[in-house]
Amino acid sequence: MTFPNSFTFISDEVSQDLPVLRAFVREFKLPGIELRSFSGRAFKDLTREDVAAIGAAAKEDGWKIFGCSTPVFKCELDDAAGIQAHREIFKRSLDVARSLNCDLLRVFTFLRQPNPLEPKRLDRVAEGLLGLVDLAKGSGVRIGIENEHSCFVATVEELEAVLARVSAPSVGAIWDPCNVLYVPGAAVPHASDLARLGKRLFHLHVKDAVRRTPGTSSALIAVGMPIGTGEVDWRSHLRVLQAIGYKGMLSLETHWRLEKIDESLLHLPAGYGFSHGGETATRICLHTTKAVVDSL
Repeated sequence: MTFPNSFTFISDEVSQDLPVLRAFVREFKLPGIELRSFSGRAFKDLTREDVAAIGAAAKEDGWKIFGCSTPVFKCELDDAAGIQAHREIFKRSLDVARSLNCDLLRVFTFLRQPNPLEPKRLDRVAEGLLGLVDLAKGSGVRIGIENEHSCFVATVEELEAVLARVSAPSVGAIWDPCNVLYVPGAAVPHASDLARLGKRLFHLHVKDAVRRTPGTSSALIAVGMPIGTGEVDWRSHLRVLQAIGYKGMLSLETHWRLEKIDESLLHLPAGYGFSHGGETATRICLHTTKAVVDSL
């Protein structure tokens, strides 16, 4: 694992505008980007022209699209119409991925309910994911399940439980240790979680946060921070990645700004409002990330 060769960033954490993204990739000598919202549009709403422009830039500049960050299955488990709409989003996302020579689509596991490890509910989550496997069959595109505090899969135990039910080799994990900090009552993420995922670990999101107690409340609220300054022990995580021979990418998902960002935008990142201030914050985070890598 080396910097910058093993690192990328989620596009809208820097900008909605292609010239800025191209300049940023060149400046840091990065091998490519992970695509989310662009040109003011959420990933699910990207136009053919948007996708063609990104594909042409990647080809001209010699970089790669390492993942497409879809919102698929960030919906209610009991909403049949919503699930069908998300299946349609997934179909369109497959077309986008293929046109960009991208082999990884990020998906979620439905909006969280009490007792997320309840077996019958997890069986239904797995059923939805297996439906995506059928849609992607023969495409060469992998499906990466991201852990997210607002979804059924938020912790490594929950991710293991779902992966055990979805054994298809095209399905694996997009692990974000920082997202665990946003789960009420969860322990600090441990680097050993990476080894638990093993060969099912496809991709890694890199961000950092600290948990604070706001006002008179006893609840802990996670607040984004530059990489290496929060509660995720990134040095230990990177050492474990080296030990297990991880060959995937580490994708910076800054989620921190010098100016406070609206919480609703953090839940469903998209558009110019979300990207405002992102270039400066992501530049800082790339420098701090490099410092962590260099310290190993």
